[in-house]
Amino acid sequence: MDLAERLRQARSAAGLTQKQVSERCGIDDSTLSAFEKGEREPRLGHLDRLARVYQIPLSSLLGAPMPSTSAVMWRNKLEDHKDIGQRFLTLCRLYHQLEVWTSERPLRGLPQVDDHLGDQFGYSQAADMAGRVRNDMAIGERPGESLYRILEEVYGVKVFHFDLGNKGVAASANGSDFGPAILMNSRCSRWRRNHDLAHELFHLLTWDRFGHAGNTRSPSEAEEKLATCFAGHLLLPEEVVRRDLDRIKSKDGRFPFKDLDEIARRFDVSLESLIWRMHFLFSWQEQTTQENVERARKYVEWAPRDSSPQPPERPERFKVLAIQALQEGHLSLGRFAEFMGISRKEASRYVSGTEPDYAETAASAA
Repeated sequence: MDLAERLRQARSAAGLTQKQVSERCGIDDSTLSAFEKGEREPRLGHLDRLARVYQIPLSSLLGAPMPSTSAVMWRNKLEDHKDIGQRFLTLCRLYHQLEVWTSERPLRGLPQVDDHLGDQFGYSQAADMAGRVRNDMAIGERPGESLYRILEEVYGVKVFHFDLGNKGVAASANGSDFGPAILMNSRCSRWRRNHDLAHELFHLLTWDRFGHAGNTRSPSEAEEKLATCFAGHLLLPEEVVRRDLDRIKSKDGRFPFKDLDEIARRFDVSLESLIWRMHFLFSWQEQTTQENVERARKYVEWAPRDSSPQPPERPERFKVLAIQALQEGHLSLGRFAEFMGISRKEASRYVSGTEPDYAETAASAA
């Protein structure tokens, strides 16, 4: 592949027009067109600016393999989903590069559940799958407390948080060059993010079954309903939920919202999610459930939970590996700043010639 073709391919993969590229890097349209037709040879400075716009390594334009095209599968696409998706994929690849440099690869891969599902895949299969995953991943009776940490630290799922506005937006990707990854909305509450995390985990576990390995970027309505079913069963295990509900049920079979909200808090899910879980556990009529959901919403307005802090864009493990890569000489200070999304001045704070005097634990008493 010659340089002109690489430039065309990189722009196409980024989903940008020549005009959009021109506005972002300051190279005029006619010059870009000449580069892509092979009529002019770009200077190294031009290529560096273009690589930054396309969010790929400069080496990919100079002859190294181009990053593989990966599908970002969106739930509730935003207008600028292509740009956001490209930034998400770039961070996924940077994360993978940090793992390679520091030899900190995931301890294990995600559970292989698709082989057990058979040809028919309905709600009962999604529920059974949630139980198997919960057991295989050892995430306990209340998975909301540990799901994020285990996915990141044990299974190497790359989880990023972007400010995606007030909509319920999330995305997932499963790249051959970086592995499974999830993008969540940092504006959502923690209990909403737990649901989104479990929902997107379903898509990663069934990626091939639903054709996303072939760049199918939109889940079907049926697939989304199965993902919601899976998330509910994963975060709210039937046997544990029933046990907790039995403790608060009144003699006439009612459940005080105050106590229901406390159960939802312990599972780290919304009160509305718990109501819908009860809908399926007790086979409530749709109208009954809708009425209970409306009452739950009013209760939450009256007794809101403390808002959780907005999570940072890059996960903690990403930052730790970046610091380690800097200390081991894999990253220059400038590149470290780019990886961390900070200024060079801020990055310089991480550079120290000596270890602090508290770098080791104190000796134990004799």
